[in-house]
Amino acid sequence: MGDTEQPRRSREDGFTLVEMVITIVIVGIIGGLAAMIILQGVRAYSDERSRSDVHYQSRLAMERMSREIRMIRGGSEFGAINAPGVPGLGTITDNPSSAFSFVDMTGTQITYSLAGLTLNRTAGATNVLAQGVTAISFTCFNNAGVQVAPGAASTTVWTIEIDMTDTQGSETISMRTRVHPRNF
Repeated sequence: MGDTEQPRRSREDGFTLVEMVITIVIVGIIGGLAAMIILQGVRAYSDERSRSDVHYQSRLAMERMSREIRMIRGGSEFGAINAPGVPGLGTITDNPSSAFSFVDMTGTQITYSLAGLTLNRTAGATNVLAQGVTAISFTCFNNAGVQVAPGAASTTVWTIEIDMTDTQGSETISMRTRVHPRNF
């Protein structure tokens, strides 16, 4: 070997264009799969959050209505110590009904009603109890568990059943509870 000769370079010193393109394609495929897995997790989180929101809002509204209906004023015919002859419910006009009015223990008139998709509570001022409520009904039953006929006196009411359907996005929840006012 002479001084002027250069050592030969091997092909292992660099990458060919084909090797680089194959690497980019493989990294793209792996990245696409990873993105799909991450997107699936984000979608599941979003769906669960929506389900949780609708359940929380509905449960809160249902608990508040139940608690306040338990406190319906009873008149002397119920053996309560409130004003004689002043029942907390008037005559039952519709049964079931999409609105429900009563007088509580403090003498406050409270009304639950559905306006569009908004469940409102009115006690002087109107407050929103829940959004996205697609259906609500209040049904009165006597002490034998039979639905009270429209036009009946409130003294025949023993329990009030609340049915509510709430929708948020694509999530829908239906809830039902029966409440027995304490003063009946």
